[in-house]
Amino acid sequence: MTLILSSGGGRLGNQILNLIHLTALSNEYDIEFKKLSDLFIEAQDKSIIYKIEKNNINWRIMYEDKEKNLFNKIFLKFFIRLIHFLFYISPNKKSYKIGYKNNFPKFIIGKKLSNNITSYELVKESKIFDIVLTGWGFRDWELVFKYKDQVVKNISKGFDIFTKTKNDCQNNYLFVHIRRSDFLRINQLEELNFSDSLWLKSIIKIAFFESIKSVVIFSDSNICNSFISSLNSKGIDVIFLHTGKENNGNFLEFFVRYLYGAKAVICNASTLVMSISFLYHDFIYLPSRKKEFQRLDLNQAHTSFPSSLNWK
Repeated sequence: MTLILSSGGGRLGNQILNLIHLTALSNEYDIEFKKLSDLFIEAQDKSIIYKIEKNNINWRIMYEDKEKNLFNKIFLKFFIRLIHFLFYISPNKKSYKIGYKNNFPKFIIGKKLSNNITSYELVKESKIFDIVLTGWGFRDWELVFKYKDQVVKNISKGFDIFTKTKNDCQNNYLFVHIRRSDFLRINQLEELNFSDSLWLKSIIKIAFFESIKSVVIFSDSNICNSFISSLNSKGIDVIFLHTGKENNGNFLEFFVRYLYGAKAVICNASTLVMSISFLYHDFIYLPSRKKEFQRLDLNQAHTSFPSSLNWK
């Protein structure tokens, strides 16, 4: 039988996180796991739904296309609701929602599941009924770590197009992602926002600790000249790449390539950074209000604060 993840919420980082967990599940259980194409990851053959397989990737990362995105967004809103309705009224199918109420797309017809439901329970039922599932929270970290080598090997293939090209920068640099935008608008994520002075403190200390003389900074907000000059005054060269809408065409390519090749990584629990780092790095750094910085083992990030706010 089949379990289809119709909507896992969020943007590219969350969709990669969905793939990480679905790939682990496909290694553990003998059923078909499928994912609905979305605005960030689509089927290679451009079909609506693609299969998650142990040793093969049937998906590709999408580049930003405003006109195509508008059409796809409207289509997806309609299709997600349609497939849930059809599975809900069918006697041999099930429509489920999992996660927190405020994170569900509106007007989805389906039974609300407890956040504590295990993947085993859901998979057991999917061997009797075809299931379509939407919402945040379909996670099984135990299986991810059990099959981590296979998961990383499989999903990394989807990023080969970005990582095979060399950077202008040598590998001895610190990758920095300062995410603000929506983090500033969500009260629950207040702990993921840090002042410029905290960022500077952590970046300088990590650069010294790792013997790094260069940093590559990505940010969705402007970085003031004094921020860059403060790093320069410490003997640190800076490459700044703004992630605003005007740079969407090249953003993903540069972002993945620089993240892949970095000696060390610091972010404020960006799901995009963490999901890609999970493929190429054992740990990352976070700024800290209490210490000089926080070293975060990615195998523990789903239980560690504040990364657990965005990663569990």
